This record gives sequence, C-alpha cells and structure tokens, in this order.
Amino acid sequence: MKTDDSDPVVAEIPVYLAKTLAQQLYVLQFPVRPHSHNYDESTILKTKIRPKSGQIEMEMGLRTRGPTYDKSRGEQIALNVDGAFRDKRDSEDNFYKSNVMDKLVLTSTKALSDVSRYAVGVVRDSGLHLTPLASVFALRPSLSYLDQADKRGKKERKDSTGEEDSDEEDKVKKVTVRFEKPETERSRKAKEKSYGFLLRQIKEEPWIEVNYNKYGSDKSEFESRKLYCMYEDELVDQFSLSSKDYLNQLVPPTEEVKMLTPGLPTHLMSKSGLISLDLHNHVKTVMINAGVASFTELIEVLDRGSTAEFTLSVLKVLQQVAVLVQGNWVVKSDLLYPKDSSSETGVSNELIQRGRDFVLYMFTKNTVLRRSEVTETIRLPGNDIKEILSGVSAYCPARSVWEFLLPTDTAFVKKYPDVFQRQQMIWQSRSEQLAHVFTEKQIKQEDSKPGPSRKSQLLHARTSSTEDQSSNLKQRKSSSDFS
Repeated sequence: MKTDDSDPVVAEIPVYLAKTLAQQLYVLQFPVRPHSHNYDESTILKTKIRPKSGQIEMEMGLRTRGPTYDKSRGEQIALNVDGAFRDKRDSEDNFYKSNVMDKLVLTSTKALSDVSRYAVGVVRDSGLHLTPLASVFALRPSLSYLDQADKRGKKERKDSTGEEDSDEEDKVKKVTVRFEKPETERSRKAKEKSYGFLLRQIKEEPWIEVNYNKYGSDKSEFESRKLYCMYEDELVDQFSLSSKDYLNQLVPPTEEVKMLTPGLPTHLMSKSGLISLDLHNHVKTVMINAGVASFTELIEVLDRGSTAEFTLSVLKVLQQVAVLVQGNWVVKSDLLYPKDSSSETGVSNELIQRGRDFVLYMFTKNTVLRRSEVTETIRLPGNDIKEILSGVSAYCPARSVWEFLLPTDTAFVKKYPDVFQRQQMIWQSRSEQLAHVFTEKQIKQEDSKPGPSRKSQLLHARTSSTEDQSSNLKQRKSSSDFS
C-alpha cells in the first residue's frame, strides 16, 4: 500500500474488540434537547423497555419550583388529565402524583435501521477498545397526556349529562354480512407484513422495567468497565484480506460495482457485502442469483483467490447448494422453490422441485430438449414449465428446442473426475426416485379413467408373460424327453 509523504503516519495504536455488551449496548440520542441543557441532572422516575420491538420509555421528573416553570399552566394540565376529583383517588391511580404537571415522558424511535457498521470506542493505555452496538434510539417528549385529557373530558361530560359526544353516537348503518375466505399461506405472509399487524405485535409485547443508574454512580462505573476488552493479549490472526479489501469493508465504495459476467449477481449485491459473508453463504447467494454458472466463473466472482485449498473448499460447498449438469453448476431446486410456498399458478413448490429436477436430469443426457419430452411426464401448468426451462436453457425457434444455457465444460469433468462420478451417482438415484413418483402418478390418473385400469393391464401383462414362460418350459422338457 503506497504512502503519501505529505500525510505521514503519526501513530499506530492497537485495536481491541470487546463483546461483553455486544447485544446490550444502546446509544440514546436527544435530538430536541440542546447539549447545554441535557438530562444528566434530571431525576429519572421510571425506565422501561420492549426488547423485541426496540422501544424505550423514560419518565423524568420536572422542577416545578423553578423560575421557568409556569405553575398555573401545570395545574391546568394536571386537572385536564386526572380530572377534578383527583384528590379523592389514590395517588397511584393518577397520571401526575401532585396537583401540577410534575413529570415528562420520553419515548424512543429507532434512529438507524442498520447499526452493523457502528461501535462505541473508548481509549485506555493508548489502545482503542470497540464494542458493537445493539441499536441507536432517539428519545423525544411524548404528548400522550393530551389524549388522556381529551378522554377524561369526554368521560366527565358523559357522566354529568348522560349523553355522548356527537362523533361517538352510534348511527344506524346498513350491514352487509360477508363470509371470510380461508386464509392461504400467501395471504397470511402478506398480513404479517402489514402495518396494523406489526403495530399490534408491538402493543402486545409487555414492558420490562429496568433500573436507571446515573453517570458516575458505582453501578455505572462497574458496567462501563465492560467496554474494555478482557483479553488484550489474545491476537486474531485469521484475517486473510488485503489492505485494499479491508478498507473497502470499513468504508464500502459508493460507486456501482462493475459487473464481471452477465447473469452473475455482482450487480445485485455490493462486492464488499458478498465478501463479508462466510464462504457457504457467499457461494449460496451467488448460485441463487446466477442460477447456472461454470466453475471458472464462480472462482472469478468469489474473488477470494485461486489456491488449491480454496478451490477444494468451494467444491465442497458447491455440492451442498448446487448440482452438476453438463460440467456446469446449477442451483438446487429446493433453494429456488422452498417447500412451504407455491407458484403463481397455485402449484405447490414440492411438485415444482420434482419437475425441475426431471428437466435437469434430461439435460444431463443431452444439451437440447423438446418441451413435449417433459410436458407429458411432469404434468405441470404451461407457465410453470416455461419458467423452469427458461431458468436453465434458451429457446431456439429455428429448431423448436430448448438448449442448455452454457456449453459442456469438459475441462472441469477431466480435472475433477471424482466430483463428476459422485454427481452421476446422485443423478442416477434421483432419476429412479422421480421415475417411481411419476409412474405412480400416471397409474392413479389412468385408474380414474373408465375402462381397464393401468394396474390391471400391468397385471395382465405379467400373467401372460408367466404363461408364456411355462409353455416354453414344457416344450423344452418334452424335447429333452424325445431326445
């Protein structure tokens, strides 16, 4: 890495990674509060959190005897919220404990959706200690007391007059009864992504009260020690990134990454994002987006070197996420079509997997395929068959055939014959399974038709064959007796 003489390195310090608070460290921001008037000296009455939803709520006491506090306005707000008969109730039932507005409630919102690039750093003995963040929250004053005051006013008017507000009166409306359709898997998943469903989940999560310890307290000092790495003598030497790749991961480039090979997923995910994945997920992501790729293309896209050890590791992972067809690698059907879902035509993905595997098996025998060769066997809707074929082949109108996307990679087959033989055995076993499934399916369809069933025809054929064998055996015996 080249250095600029005009910008020399002035110091080198060790960097330590502390993980004691990695899943519990939150940064709280107060965007509407100036730094000169922070909450450090405020009295925290109550603090609670919803860990799953990522919400924090803090109740802070207000100084009601200061020169800047409007007491008459505070009394009016407390009266509106808790009502005129607040003195006759237990203080625990009132929102404000005194006869004035004596507290402020702060509620949080997530300031960042992704905090994977952020950490809290502290310096000790010329060493930088970093702790990854769990989340960053922005806390702002909540005005929920206004809603409570509005509800209190409506309730008191109803108690005194016996009438409800005009906007709450029940009006006679025409009601149409509708029967709800059965909930499908797709509609259930769409419902779970809706705003109402997410909001209901947040409200259903119970609050957990936590203790607040001010900065400088004994408990605060004890917890702050967890920001330092406990094992400073332990070195991590598993990094195999170059200086350039390391800097790219720290600060990913903003420009678009140039696509290396058409059809491969470098245009769908940043290069630094792919490299940050472990090898299994890296190869899996590439194969899912590429669909079909040669081994040479995969090594180029992975961009992690071409050593013999790395090549063997890639081959080991490939056999877990892909299958070999014509010397090229094709992503497995169960990764593209998960069992718990279905296609746009309503066919379960389990049937789509079988149909696609049959198409891939046919391509292991020949580089071209006619649509009629698979239509009668797998018996799927036309759109599903076309989607399967177009994912691994291209249509040639002149010959009316589908041709496999890539030419046969004979170089890979010759270089790795053991991998090729293993894949051939896998395809042989899979073809026997598919033949059994499709034969049983065809027999059931034939049985549903009028006339002799397919099963009875097969039984008749076996009986005739047995009779022929018995006749031949008798003829041979009589011939031997004659001789």
